[in-house]
Amino acid sequence: MSTINTSWNPSSLSMLARPSQTIGPRFGLEDADAKGIEAKRDEARAAAEGLVATSFIKPILSQIRESNNAAPPFGPTQAEKQFGSLLDNQLADEIARAAQFPIVDRLVEQFTRHLPPAESSAQPLDLNA
Repeated sequence: MSTINTSWNPSSLSMLARPSQTIGPRFGLEDADAKGIEAKRDEARAAAEGLVATSFIKPILSQIRESNNAAPPFGPTQAEKQFGSLLDNQLADEIARAAQFPIVDRLVEQFTRHLPPAESSAQPLDLNA
């Protein structure tokens, strides 16, 4: 249950910076390095989900909530109006995390293109067998 941080944080752009060194094929990574890379991928996924939640989902939820013009017994109370944006933030985060949007995958790919490719569990097909 996280909230979207809307304050400016210059360190949040560190994942977008170019790497200072190039990593070669097979990378010679130790287990600690591999875990660090996976942590960076997870961080990039969280950032992409937050971006999609803030940019696309939250405005839609806010517009839906604000379009409620029901009569007083059925309309939103003062508390619902006051805390509605918090609910929108929470729902947007959960929707972005659970929906597996292709745009999130594309953003993660863009954010992590300087990292070595993830190891695939699929075995190559032997067409000569």
